[in-house]
Amino acid sequence: MNEEHDHGPAGAEEPPRRTDRGAARRKEAARSPRAERIANRARPAQWRLPPLRIEQSECISCDACVEACPSQFGAVFNLEHGMVIVPELCSGCGKCLPPVCPVDCIYPDESWSHAPEEWWSQALGPQDPYVQPDGSRRPANLPPRIRRW
Repeated sequence: MNEEHDHGPAGAEEPPRRTDRGAARRKEAARSPRAERIANRARPAQWRLPPLRIEQSECISCDACVEACPSQFGAVFNLEHGMVIVPELCSGCGKCLPPVCPVDCIYPDESWSHAPEEWWSQALGPQDPYVQPDGSRRPANLPPRIRRW
């Protein structure tokens, strides 16, 4: 005797489930060179240019530097007291310099010191403008999530 089981229509199979792509992206972002620099809080020795700094007394907090900083560096943050460049993340590439900066308040910092602890709380945090909500790096053609006050 042929027993039949109630499995729905003949030949019907459960559709394949999508994997969590967000988890893969978060894992990839956590292994990125930027994430390593954040974890080690160290600037690569091969970067020959000095990091840049923002002169707070001249800055108008327009966030143009945040938008211009490449996401693989992601060094500029808008903190409560103004714009800052984390020297360990800044390659000195100059993409944030004029004409991007309308007031020319960004300068090379030859004698830089390590970033204060409060600056590090922004990197890879929920307000990090260089990381998407799923943990992946912001694509170059996508504007950052800028926090304006």
